Amino acid sequence: MRNILLIPVLLLTLAATAQEVKVRARFIEDSVRIGVPLRYTLVAEYPSQYQVLFPDSTFNFAPFEFHSKKFIPTKTLNNLSYDSAIYTLVSFEIDSLQLLSLPVFQVQKRDSLIYTPDVDTVFFSALVAAVPDSLAINQLPLKTNTAYNKVSWILNYPVLLIIAGTLLIGAIIIWVVFGKRIRKHFALKNLLKKHSSFLTEFDQTLQKLNSAFHPDVAEKSITLWKKYMEELSAKPYTKYTSKEIRELEKGELTQALQAVDKMIYARLQPESLAAFEQLKTFTINQFNQKLQEVKHG
Repeated sequence: MRNILLIPVLLLTLAATAQEVKVRARFIEDSVRIGVPLRYTLVAEYPSQYQVLFPDSTFNFAPFEFHSKKFIPTKTLNNLSYDSAIYTLVSFEIDSLQLLSLPVFQVQKRDSLIYTPDVDTVFFSALVAAVPDSLAINQLPLKTNTAYNKVSWILNYPVLLIIAGTLLIGAIIIWVVFGKRIRKHFALKNLLKKHSSFLTEFDQTLQKLNSAFHPDVAEKSITLWKKYMEELSAKPYTKYTSKEIRELEKGELTQALQAVDKMIYARLQPESLAAFEQLKTFTINQFNQKLQEVKHG
């Protein structure tokens, strides 16, 4: 009777043994170098009704660092599932032997069971077999090469665009804040330059008239005066006759323009050049008014 009772217990034990999670793991490479990736395979065999998880990138892979993971889809056969993954790891340690054993987790309602495979080992492979404490400079394994190697010039476009954008924005801000002052400065400078140039040319023509009178020089003088007055006042002086100018200026230049017309058309030499001096004085007054307008405009 006792032996009969033991049979179910043995069957349950065998069933439990048959339901184990089996885990295998190994390095594909047998050696490791600093910073050079190596692969580690992890395989789990378990009943298909179990939920099994593999370590992800948040797991502590010391002495290695996680690089990537390739998971192979689950295969199920006769109620047994097979999962496998290939981990790519990197080591920056110089220990001669480096060990790893990644666990597999069986998820249950309240906690998880951990299954750990046998530890696998890789050997550290040094790039330099032996590092001497000191070495004479004439024994250093150096090669001399004084040949010029042409290096292509690379323009840093992002930096260039940032600089150009900064300068453009700065120029816009300056123009918005100081644009009126800048325009006024250049307007005054241009006004003074043209007035000085007019006076110089006008005085030169008067000197010629004073030394040797000629109607053509008188005509050149009045033409020079009309062009400057047209630019200064924005009125079409060059298209106006002397009569129209007298009416425009309300008779202020009547005597001066009549005297100039006699010099040009009647070809009469005047006793003095007072008419041109009057025109010059009128122009200076008009310039001073324009100058105040620009300054306070």
